[in-house]
Amino acid sequence: MTATAETLSPGPQAPAPDPLPFPSRTSPDFRAAHDRHLDWPRSFGFLATDAERDHHLKGQFPLIAAMFYPNATGAELDIGVDQQSWYFLFDDALDEQWGGTPERVRHLVGLVQEGVTGQASPLPLAAAFADMRRRSCHGMPEDWIRRSAAHWSSYLDHHVHEARSRQSGAPMPLSTYLRVRRHTIGVAPVVDLAERLSSCVLPDHLYALPHLSVMREMTKTFIICDNDIVSLEKDAAQGEQNNLVLCLEREHGLSRAEALDRALHRRAEALELFTGAHRALLAGSAADHLTPAERDLLRRYCTEALQTTIRGAHDWHHASTRYHG
Repeated sequence: MTATAETLSPGPQAPAPDPLPFPSRTSPDFRAAHDRHLDWPRSFGFLATDAERDHHLKGQFPLIAAMFYPNATGAELDIGVDQQSWYFLFDDALDEQWGGTPERVRHLVGLVQEGVTGQASPLPLAAAFADMRRRSCHGMPEDWIRRSAAHWSSYLDHHVHEARSRQSGAPMPLSTYLRVRRHTIGVAPVVDLAERLSSCVLPDHLYALPHLSVMREMTKTFIICDNDIVSLEKDAAQGEQNNLVLCLEREHGLSRAEALDRALHRRAEALELFTGAHRALLAGSAADHLTPAERDLLRRYCTEALQTTIRGAHDWHHASTRYHG
């Protein structure tokens, strides 16, 4: 029986302290988006069997998109849902078909990267990416298109680094893991799309503000910590060595509990630095040279692109059956 929106309603699997000061929000179009979201991957030949469909449903991609993009509805929300579906189709392809060697990963990445400029490869995964990319870029300014293209390319390229680590059998040093993971976590394209779906697209001169750069980096750090904490049990059971908690455990000679506590501390520190940079960004001296319209745009970007990304990722991590059951 097909899962219903009710079975995918937001909410953690078990009570836990909420580390975030940002409210949970979900698009009002979540239920309708869920009802239609399998059509897009099926149009490219995915999810041909009940088992594949059920595996895909476990990801709850309409839920995470509705949390990341609470202002989006209709076809705009569908872009967000399809982006999340694609991320995990790509992830599964690396795990099941293409991830055996760095050479195979590089070949797959090359095919998908053609779609960054809208060119569709006949490979279904690459064709789906090109379609999602074209729809994302439609009507967007050139500076946004250029920035988001660079983020997608970096996301794809760094999967080759992960493949090299898996082939060698040696875990990445902590510093290398964090450097690579900042790209493969896929946060930058999520934030880029939030600019579109929440109407807070920044021109380059605002995007490059130093306090905003800190906030974006802390968004990545928080989500890396959160993801690796919630997926620790699954990663350890599957023999995955590249997880923040496991890296801390190896490099610092910590017990599992001590390493987990240190990861929680890093997550809290990232949030503290995020909120501190946010306050500094909007302080009088930092914003004096900006027009009222620019200050309003920055406020909306911080709230509707960055805070919703942190909040949505955290809520999904603690609700998704991909990590729980």
